[in-house]
Amino acid sequence: MVSQRKKKVVLIVEKQPNFTQLLVKQVMFAGLTPIVAVTSEGGLRKAIEYHPDLILLELDLTDMDGLELVSLLKEKPRVEKIPIVAMSTFSYMKFAALYGGCEEFLKKPVRMIDLMAHVRRFIHKIEISEPKRLKSRTG
Repeated sequence: MVSQRKKKVVLIVEKQPNFTQLLVKQVMFAGLTPIVAVTSEGGLRKAIEYHPDLILLELDLTDMDGLELVSLLKEKPRVEKIPIVAMSTFSYMKFAALYGGCEEFLKKPVRMIDLMAHVRRFIHKIEISEPKRLKSRTG
């Protein structure tokens, strides 16, 4: 019997339907489960409900600034440690995103190969860093 392993979940918070569709396809192709929100409020709700392994966040959302969402997420004990990859067409947002708590910033238009390299890096880091502990060779 093959052991069933829970798929990693990626929350996509993006307002542009075409880009959202592309992100969903890429995430699914990588063997991950996509969850989608089109507003900051929906993103916050879904982050708390699904506790994703990674959040892909468009900073320019309609209901609230994406950086405000990052701040709200970092205040919530259950979701504060989830890595966030921020995306924006405005390169000047990079410093604010990284300083505000995002682990990575990507300028749009994002090349899918670059985005998925970041997704794999964060998913892989989560997957291998938790169970293994190095033993000291001394003593």
